Amino acid sequence: MEKMSFFDPKVFDQMSADIWNEAAQHYDHLSRLLFRAVTDGFIEFSGIRPGEKVLDVACGPGAASLRAAAAVGPQGTVDAVDFAEKMLSIASARTRQAGSAPIVWRRMDAQRLEFPDGSFDAVICQLGLMLFALPKLALGEMARVAKAGGRVSCLVQGEADKMLFTSLLNKTMIKHVPELKIPGAPTIYDFGPPGILENALSQAGLARVESRRLSGKFRFESPEAYWETMASGAGRTGVLIQSLEPAKRQALKEDVLAKAAAYMTPTGFDIPYEFVMSRGVKAPTSGGEKATGAPFA
Repeated sequence: MEKMSFFDPKVFDQMSADIWNEAAQHYDHLSRLLFRAVTDGFIEFSGIRPGEKVLDVACGPGAASLRAAAAVGPQGTVDAVDFAEKMLSIASARTRQAGSAPIVWRRMDAQRLEFPDGSFDAVICQLGLMLFALPKLALGEMARVAKAGGRVSCLVQGEADKMLFTSLLNKTMIKHVPELKIPGAPTIYDFGPPGILENALSQAGLARVESRRLSGKFRFESPEAYWETMASGAGRTGVLIQSLEPAKRQALKEDVLAKAAAYMTPTGFDIPYEFVMSRGVKAPTSGGEKATGAPFA
């Protein structure tokens, strides 16, 4: 695949779209295998209520969109956007639960949302913010399209040393193939340290910012099962692994399996994870516009 010697946001975004189109089917499998409880917790945290208008940014294969549609019910609406057409194809083929809101699936750049100001009661973004070339621009767009009093909620990966589910592989890969690291590019752990995501929401003009960390362990049958799942389904990482020449890929695999052995238990392979989710409320305008969104529980 194409390599970048320096960070160019436009090139980075196009590469990301290509990568996620290529990874869509495998990532959908990984998402359904591992992320159901995470998605449920995030939708609950976001405070979505019946009858609301919701926007899901970087919807991927649609897991959060479907949960949001069930939460708002038939009187609500959900718009779901993503830059990768194959993600939208997978998502739009999903069957909604009875009593769920309709979902409109759109191809759209999260950094240039094509909606009027103040369009939504709630804006959600599950595992997308840390993937954008210009994440603060995307967050500003999310805040812009939220109504006064509406909520913006984001879920991202946590600190690298606690999000071993991805960092064990990613750090090992950079050690073996350092040229894959793009100087100046954002990383998926940028919003993980305490206070970073909260500050980003505040800078986007959101108030009453609250956060919660989700930690636990994902279970696999073995380190080999972990490797196969990540090498095929872990989005950008999986595509990069598949692009390596066989000798480098094998050396990387052997190193990952050696490191993963530390997380074997008598019943399987348990790899720690940490996610961070933050939510904030869009303040009323200076012109006195009333807040319309419901408060958090």
